[in-house]
Amino acid sequence: MIEQPSTGRANILKSGNTLSIEIPSKKNWFIIIFMGTWLVGWFMGESFAIGTLMNGDTPIFANTFMLFWLTGWTIGGAFAITMLFWLLVGVERISIEHKTLEIGKHIFSLKRTKKYDLNSVMNIAINPQPSNDFFGMNQSQNFFGLKGGVLKFDYGMKTIRFAGGIEEAEGRMLIDSLKENSNFNEKNFA
Repeated sequence: MIEQPSTGRANILKSGNTLSIEIPSKKNWFIIIFMGTWLVGWFMGESFAIGTLMNGDTPIFANTFMLFWLTGWTIGGAFAITMLFWLLVGVERISIEHKTLEIGKHIFSLKRTKKYDLNSVMNIAINPQPSNDFFGMNQSQNFFGLKGGVLKFDYGMKTIRFAGGIEEAEGRMLIDSLKENSNFNEKNFA
């Protein structure tokens, strides 16, 4: 059976000078299942710790330790829940409007974005990715896919990497879309 060509993951929306690109988070089902299972245990530990604190029969030293432990446990659980939601419904949004490049990570209505002045964006190019290992990850990616990406540009003395979860071929197609946008000029590209 012949494998069908990929149609890509990015959704490109063009409207006049405005360009918007949405890339859904890459689904790693092993991590999603592991994280979901771990969160069941996390919830049981959280419930037990809160119940112990509410019990008036526990010595003060035990309550102090339990409060300290519960704080760390709650922070760890919040991180795991955020990562699970990122893997399930997260979207990276790249938008170009009025000589500004905005790159953001969105989970429902929560978002973390950064804006860049296109006059200072230089050398937009492919960020070469090493080949994937057995689990579909590579050494340049972080564990949850929140950092890096297949595209990069220089911004002052920093290199910004973005457009995670897509292949280099799709990255080249995105660069072509950026080149067609009138907000960019030749100095923006490598």
